[in-house]
Amino acid sequence: MATKTPTDSVPQRDAKPIHTLLRENEALLPFHQRLRQLSSLQKTFVDALPSGLSDSCRIATVEGSTIIVATANGAVAAKLKQMLPRVLDKFRENKTQYQEVTGFSVIVQPEFFIKESQPRSGPPREAMPFEKLTELAESLGDSPLKTALEAIATKRQRALTNKQKNR
Repeated sequence: MATKTPTDSVPQRDAKPIHTLLRENEALLPFHQRLRQLSSLQKTFVDALPSGLSDSCRIATVEGSTIIVATANGAVAAKLKQMLPRVLDKFRENKTQYQEVTGFSVIVQPEFFIKESQPRSGPPREAMPFEKLTELAESLGDSPLKTALEAIATKRQRALTNKQKNR
């Protein structure tokens, strides 16, 4: 016997894409038009920039015929300002633009570009025991790695003896 899911009892209607729903709703139509405008401008903007630079800046808004561009940092803003005449030419060449573009303004807003940090996978690791560290260092031939491991082992040995003295 098949089990019923909550959606089985709901009559299925023709699902519409979100852009269709936005277009059909009179209250949301201005937002949809603005979204399309900004999306088109962003595409032209990205196409006019080198890939490394386009990852660190984007169109924030449009004020009149001036495009406001947000950048991740001052270095990106400086580089972008050097390239703006070429970018402006690309906008003027694009005949499909809804918006006349006469200039750009660049602002630095790093919070637009902060990516969520990935959670650590698993618990933190324990420090390698002194004996294992010494054994590993002794198994290596003369090398910078062996020297570094010996230095770490020596510091760890001192830390252990200091703890025992303080007890």
